[in-house]
Amino acid sequence: MSPDIAFGLVAFTSLLAIYNPLSAVPVFVALTADEAPGERRQTAVVAVVASVVVLLAFALGGRVILAFFGITTEAFQIAGGIIFFGVGSDMLQAKRTRLKTTKKEEEEASLREHIGVIPLGLPTLTGPGSIVTVIALLGQASNGLQTGLVYLSIVAVGAVTLPLLLLAPSLMAALGRTGLNVLVRLMGLLVMVIGVQFVIDGTGGVLEDWGLRSL
Repeated sequence: MSPDIAFGLVAFTSLLAIYNPLSAVPVFVALTADEAPGERRQTAVVAVVASVVVLLAFALGGRVILAFFGITTEAFQIAGGIIFFGVGSDMLQAKRTRLKTTKKEEEEASLREHIGVIPLGLPTLTGPGSIVTVIALLGQASNGLQTGLVYLSIVAVGAVTLPLLLLAPSLMAALGRTGLNVLVRLMGLLVMVIGVQFVIDGTGGVLEDWGLRSL
Protein backbone atom coordinates (compact mmCIF):
# COMPACT_ATOMS: atom_id res chain seq x y z
CA MET A 1 0.00 0.00 0.00
CA SER A 2 1.36 3.41 -0.95
CA PRO A 3 2.04 5.97 1.81
CA ASP A 4 -0.58 8.30 0.35
CA ILE A 5 -3.34 5.67 0.42
CA ALA A 6 -2.34 4.65 3.94
CA PHE A 7 -2.46 8.28 5.06
CA GLY A 8 -5.88 8.73 3.46
CA LEU A 9 -7.26 5.70 5.30
CA VAL A 10 -5.83 6.95 8.59
CA ALA A 11 -7.30 10.41 7.97
CA PHE A 12 -10.77 9.02 7.22
CA THR A 13 -10.89 6.53 10.09
CA SER A 14 -9.49 9.06 12.58
CA LEU A 15 -12.01 11.70 11.61
CA LEU A 16 -14.92 9.25 11.49
CA ALA A 17 -14.02 7.89 14.91
CA ILE A 18 -13.87 11.28 16.62
CA TYR A 19 -16.89 12.55 14.64
CA ASN A 20 -18.77 9.53 15.98
CA PRO A 21 -22.05 9.97 14.06
CA LEU A 22 -23.65 7.08 15.97
CA SER A 23 -23.63 9.15 19.15
CA ALA A 24 -25.62 11.83 17.33
CA VAL A 25 -28.45 9.42 16.46
CA PRO A 26 -30.30 9.49 19.83
CA VAL A 27 -29.76 13.25 20.13
CA PHE A 28 -31.16 13.78 16.63
CA VAL A 29 -34.18 11.59 17.37
CA ALA A 30 -34.90 13.45 20.62
CA LEU A 31 -34.57 16.94 19.15
CA THR A 32 -36.62 16.19 16.01
CA ALA A 33 -39.34 14.12 17.68
CA ASP A 34 -42.01 16.73 16.92
CA GLU A 35 -40.93 17.36 13.33
CA ALA A 36 -42.64 15.99 10.24
CA PRO A 37 -40.59 13.58 8.10
CA GLY A 38 -39.82 16.31 5.56
CA GLU A 39 -38.68 18.72 8.26
CA ARG A 40 -36.55 16.00 9.85
CA ARG A 41 -34.80 15.34 6.53
CA GLN A 42 -34.14 19.05 6.10
CA THR A 43 -32.74 19.29 9.63
CA ALA A 44 -30.40 16.36 8.94
CA VAL A 45 -29.09 17.94 5.74
CA VAL A 46 -28.57 21.32 7.43
CA ALA A 47 -26.73 19.70 10.36
CA VAL A 48 -24.33 17.74 8.14
CA VAL A 49 -23.68 20.62 5.74
CA ALA A 50 -23.02 23.02 8.63
CA SER A 51 -20.61 20.62 10.31
CA VAL A 52 -18.70 19.90 7.08
CA VAL A 53 -18.46 23.59 6.17
CA VAL A 54 -17.05 24.46 9.60
CA LEU A 55 -14.47 21.65 9.39
CA LEU A 56 -13.44 22.75 5.90
CA ALA A 57 -13.09 26.32 7.14
CA PHE A 58 -10.81 25.26 9.98
CA ALA A 59 -8.88 23.04 7.57
CA LEU A 60 -8.27 25.99 5.27
CA GLY A 61 -7.27 28.27 8.14
CA GLY A 62 -5.54 25.67 10.30
CA ARG A 63 -1.99 26.43 9.25
CA VAL A 64 -2.60 30.15 9.67
CA ILE A 65 -3.90 29.57 13.20
CA LEU A 66 -0.88 27.47 14.12
CA ALA A 67 1.54 30.01 12.67
CA PHE A 68 -0.20 32.96 14.33
CA PHE A 69 0.01 31.43 17.80
CA GLY A 70 3.41 29.83 17.21
CA ILE A 71 2.02 26.33 17.80
CA THR A 72 3.94 23.39 16.39
CA THR A 73 2.28 20.50 14.63
CA GLU A 74 3.73 18.16 17.26
CA ALA A 75 2.04 20.13 20.05
CA PHE A 76 -1.27 19.86 18.23
CA GLN A 77 -0.79 16.13 17.73
CA ILE A 78 -0.09 15.58 21.43
CA ALA A 79 -3.07 17.74 22.46
CA GLY A 80 -5.27 15.93 19.95
CA GLY A 81 -4.11 12.57 21.26
CA ILE A 82 -5.00 13.54 24.82
CA ILE A 83 -8.44 14.71 23.69
CA PHE A 84 -8.91 11.49 21.71
CA PHE A 85 -8.04 9.38 24.74
CA GLY A 86 -10.51 11.25 26.95
CA VAL A 87 -13.30 11.06 24.38
CA GLY A 88 -12.60 7.37 23.77
CA SER A 89 -12.71 6.69 27.51
CA ASP A 90 -16.15 8.30 27.71
CA MET A 91 -17.32 6.29 24.70
CA LEU A 92 -16.12 3.02 26.24
CA GLN A 93 -18.35 3.79 29.22
CA ALA A 94 -21.19 4.76 26.85
CA LYS A 95 -21.08 8.26 28.31
CA ARG A 96 -21.70 11.30 26.16
CA THR A 97 -18.47 13.30 26.09
CA ARG A 98 -18.64 16.83 27.45
CA LEU A 99 -16.90 18.02 24.28
CA LYS A 100 -20.26 17.48 22.62
CA THR A 101 -23.54 18.86 23.94
CA THR A 102 -24.64 18.68 27.55
CA LYS A 103 -28.12 17.62 28.62
CA LYS A 104 -29.00 21.22 29.52
CA GLU A 105 -27.89 22.43 26.08
CA GLU A 106 -30.07 19.80 24.43
CA GLU A 107 -33.07 20.89 26.51
CA GLU A 108 -32.49 24.53 25.54
CA ALA A 109 -32.08 23.53 21.90
CA SER A 110 -35.45 21.80 21.86
CA LEU A 111 -37.04 25.21 22.42
CA ARG A 112 -35.42 26.72 19.32
CA GLU A 113 -37.03 26.84 15.91
CA HIS A 114 -33.86 25.94 14.01
CA ILE A 115 -31.69 23.21 15.50
CA GLY A 116 -29.86 22.01 12.39
CA VAL A 117 -26.85 24.29 12.83
CA ILE A 118 -26.81 24.51 16.64
CA PRO A 119 -26.67 22.15 18.46
CA LEU A 120 -26.79 19.35 15.86
CA GLY A 121 -24.19 20.63 13.41
CA LEU A 122 -22.20 22.34 16.15
CA PRO A 123 -21.12 20.92 18.52
CA THR A 124 -22.91 17.54 18.31
CA LEU A 125 -21.23 16.60 15.03
CA THR A 126 -18.34 19.04 14.71
CA GLY A 127 -16.77 19.75 18.08
CA PRO A 128 -13.31 20.64 19.39
CA GLY A 129 -12.10 17.07 18.95
CA SER A 130 -12.84 16.90 15.22
CA ILE A 131 -11.40 20.38 14.65
CA VAL A 132 -8.16 19.43 16.41
CA THR A 133 -8.04 16.20 14.40
CA VAL A 134 -8.34 17.99 11.06
CA ILE A 135 -5.60 20.49 11.89
CA ALA A 136 -3.32 17.74 13.24
CA LEU A 137 -3.85 15.62 10.12
CA LEU A 138 -3.04 18.55 7.86
CA GLY A 139 0.14 19.07 9.86
CA GLN A 140 1.09 15.46 9.15
CA ALA A 141 0.36 15.70 5.40
CA SER A 142 3.65 15.59 3.50
CA ASN A 143 2.40 16.52 0.03
CA GLY A 144 -0.49 18.06 -1.85
CA LEU A 145 -2.22 14.72 -2.41
CA GLN A 146 -2.29 13.95 1.30
CA THR A 147 -3.64 17.42 2.02
CA GLY A 148 -6.38 16.81 -0.53
CA LEU A 149 -7.17 13.46 1.09
CA VAL A 150 -7.82 15.23 4.41
CA TYR A 151 -10.36 17.49 2.69
CA LEU A 152 -11.87 14.48 0.94
CA SER A 153 -12.11 12.66 4.28
CA ILE A 154 -14.11 15.55 5.73
CA VAL A 155 -16.63 15.33 2.89
CA ALA A 156 -16.68 11.51 3.07
CA VAL A 157 -17.46 11.55 6.79
CA GLY A 158 -20.33 13.93 6.09
CA ALA A 159 -21.57 11.57 3.38
CA VAL A 160 -21.53 8.68 5.86
CA THR A 161 -23.26 10.71 8.57
CA LEU A 162 -26.20 11.99 6.51
CA PRO A 163 -27.86 8.60 5.87
CA LEU A 164 -27.35 7.66 9.53
CA LEU A 165 -29.30 10.75 10.58
CA LEU A 166 -31.96 10.19 7.92
CA LEU A 167 -32.39 6.63 9.21
CA ALA A 168 -32.03 7.63 12.87
CA PRO A 169 -35.59 6.70 13.98
CA SER A 170 -35.28 3.30 12.26
CA LEU A 171 -31.84 2.71 13.80
CA MET A 172 -33.15 3.51 17.27
CA ALA A 173 -36.09 1.17 16.75
CA ALA A 174 -33.92 -1.66 15.39
CA LEU A 175 -30.89 -1.41 17.68
CA GLY A 176 -32.26 0.40 20.69
CA ARG A 177 -30.11 2.36 23.09
CA THR A 178 -28.22 -0.80 24.12
CA GLY A 179 -27.30 -1.74 20.56
CA LEU A 180 -26.07 1.75 19.79
CA ASN A 181 -24.05 1.79 23.01
CA VAL A 182 -22.29 -1.43 21.98
CA LEU A 183 -21.25 0.14 18.67
CA VAL A 184 -20.20 3.36 20.39
CA ARG A 185 -18.01 1.36 22.81
CA LEU A 186 -16.26 -0.32 19.88
CA MET A 187 -15.65 3.09 18.31
CA GLY A 188 -14.38 4.31 21.68
CA LEU A 189 -11.63 1.70 21.71
CA LEU A 190 -10.56 2.79 18.23
CA VAL A 191 -10.56 6.45 19.30
CA MET A 192 -8.33 5.68 22.30
CA VAL A 193 -5.84 3.74 20.14
CA ILE A 194 -5.70 6.58 17.61
CA GLY A 195 -5.17 9.02 20.48
CA VAL A 196 -2.20 7.04 21.78
CA GLN A 197 -0.70 6.95 18.28
CA PHE A 198 -1.13 10.73 17.96
CA VAL A 199 0.75 11.23 21.23
CA ILE A 200 3.51 8.83 20.12
CA ASP A 201 3.90 10.62 16.77
CA GLY A 202 3.87 14.06 18.37
CA THR A 203 6.36 13.07 21.06
CA GLY A 204 8.61 11.47 18.47
CA GLY A 205 8.62 14.70 16.49
CA VAL A 206 9.53 16.73 19.57
CA LEU A 207 12.37 14.36 20.48
CA GLU A 208 13.65 14.52 16.91
CA ASP A 209 13.61 18.33 17.00
CA TRP A 210 15.59 18.19 20.24
CA GLY A 211 18.02 15.67 18.79
CA LEU A 212 17.06 13.05 21.37
CA ARG A 213 15.17 10.50 19.29
CA SER A 214 18.21 8.32 18.61
CA LEU A 215 19.29 8.28 22.26
